[in-house]
Amino acid sequence: MKIAIITITKDSQDLASKILENLAGDPTITSVDIFHKNVKKTLKSVFSKYDCIIGIMASGIMVRNICGLLESKLEDPAVLVMDDAGKHVISLLSGHFGGANEITKKIAEITGADPVITTATDVHGKLGIDSLAKKYYLNIKNPGGIKSINSALVRDEFPELFVPLRLSFISDDPQVKSSYNLVESGENNLKVLFEDTEIILKPKKFVVGVGARRDISKQNVEGAITSAMSALKLPVARIDVISTGEMKRNEEGIIEMVSEFNMPLEIVPLDKLKKFNYDGYSKSSFVKKKFGIYGVCEPVALITAGRNSRLVLKKTAFNGVTVAIAVASKG
Repeated sequence: MKIAIITITKDSQDLASKILENLAGDPTITSVDIFHKNVKKTLKSVFSKYDCIIGIMASGIMVRNICGLLESKLEDPAVLVMDDAGKHVISLLSGHFGGANEITKKIAEITGADPVITTATDVHGKLGIDSLAKKYYLNIKNPGGIKSINSALVRDEFPELFVPLRLSFISDDPQVKSSYNLVESGENNLKVLFEDTEIILKPKKFVVGVGARRDISKQNVEGAITSAMSALKLPVARIDVISTGEMKRNEEGIIEMVSEFNMPLEIVPLDKLKKFNYDGYSKSSFVKKKFGIYGVCEPVALITAGRNSRLVLKKTAFNGVTVAIAVASKG
């Protein structure tokens, strides 16, 4: 997640610095940039480029300045507002699909603020259909039905959720169990039915990019990937593809791990890695000297996930293995 923080006062700058410092070690946060004053101009510049915008300012200032920028609940970034005393942090926009509710809780833990979440499904203890899509990286094919499904959940009615066998772990989610009537499905996509409303949820391509030191063990590779998925609160079964660079194509630890988990392994050619634009991504002088490229796990994940894909977990090292996770832009 790319986060932009906009400040106005000296106190808000100090609070932004605290947030930045605490998020530095979070692998799910790919970048944090702080902007000071010029709220209207800054919002126009960052609104479509960042996944989340945190305004440390009065909510009225943020509301007045984002009105002309809004597109839809599936396209708008998460928007939070916070007072500069750090007492309250409010999930203002895109609470579900944009992830504002979850990042609100995270910022509240960092700052000690009270999280303010007003989305009806959440306050009633239900998992909205757009929250389900966000949590498991699913594309909503017909979003016009979201309101109908979520309204049913709030009324304590139970829409039917058809879950493909390969995504059966979703049926084990306590929030899913308490919100939907679950039906096993032989299809590739999830489907939600309630009265005349049908919503199709198509899984986005989910790619784990792997780099490793020479002669790495299968146990180390497995441990690294499991730990990376745990950071996203997802099981290994959600992975669609494991990807690595050409220089690691014969690495037994990677091959054995992929074979054991019965997952496809994609090898990215070295010439593609040399053409990759590394601006904004992790760079290693050691890898550059050895292979003529700046990195392995981030570029192979993004290349394999496809055009306009994005990192959901930046390069993270685990016992001689580096892992990054990318997700396709669409299902």
